[in-house]
Amino acid sequence: MNINGLVLLDKPPGYTSRQLTSIVSRLFRQKKAGHLGTLDPMATGLLPVLIGQATRLAPFLESGVKEYWAVIKLGQETDTMDSEGRLISESPVPSLKKEQLFAILDKFQGEIEQRPPMYSAVKHQGRRLYELARKGESVETKPRKVTIFAITLKNFNEKIIELVVRCSPGTYLRVLASELGKTIGCGAHLAGLRRLKSGRFQVEQAVELSKLTPENCMQYLVPLEEILDFDTVRVGDEDGYRIRDGNTIPLKNISAGQKVFGSLIQLISGPAFAICEIIEKDGQPFLKPVRVFPSEGK
Repeated sequence: MNINGLVLLDKPPGYTSRQLTSIVSRLFRQKKAGHLGTLDPMATGLLPVLIGQATRLAPFLESGVKEYWAVIKLGQETDTMDSEGRLISESPVPSLKKEQLFAILDKFQGEIEQRPPMYSAVKHQGRRLYELARKGESVETKPRKVTIFAITLKNFNEKIIELVVRCSPGTYLRVLASELGKTIGCGAHLAGLRRLKSGRFQVEQAVELSKLTPENCMQYLVPLEEILDFDTVRVGDEDGYRIRDGNTIPLKNISAGQKVFGSLIQLISGPAFAICEIIEKDGQPFLKPVRVFPSEGK
């Protein structure tokens, strides 16, 4: 039986994202599965796992905004920039008022540049950086532009800062913690991390790994047509077969002025579910299939 959909998992600590994806794949007895956004083993929280043909929807989901709860420990630096690394330096934490901290945090908001840490899955000449780091090798990583949309201070005492951070995909909270410590003047590392949101999904919707079983896993499966937050059109079987076969169809009952040419929409029919692009033909909107998922048995 082919199973296609999305599972929202509340990741426990101690597992890699790949390990959890394999566990979910076995629970659903499906060979194909993939996760959206890697979480380090120490991290917890929302891990979306795509199953079966739903993995083909990943390109439409990877750009979703992420939100994290981050715990930062001041005064200690580690070689991995998080609590799993080796302590490499300790410094006294200066007296800091909230107003000063707000001003510092403000500097990290907006579009900034980050260098991927050596202990990351980024590849250098075909090899993962963490593989090189474990062998004592180091390379100069290229800075990448990321966007931090908002940083909210949740708690602050002498050595611990707790933040909620809304950011673009590819943002390293470990790097943020390290740079924040350097700016304050005492060093810091990421002591805890929990992903709260990924795109339109949030951790409150997720199931804990311990509660997911082969007997109940289907009740936690988000079907294909509910994964994307796209406008939806429903068509009859005739148009559905045309889309399934790669043809374009007119976008009926929706004027060109209501939709932007080049935007995406999802189509539901008996023969197929599809992601389509709105294109223009003779001044009229048409749907061109971009991803097609034929219905079984049709």
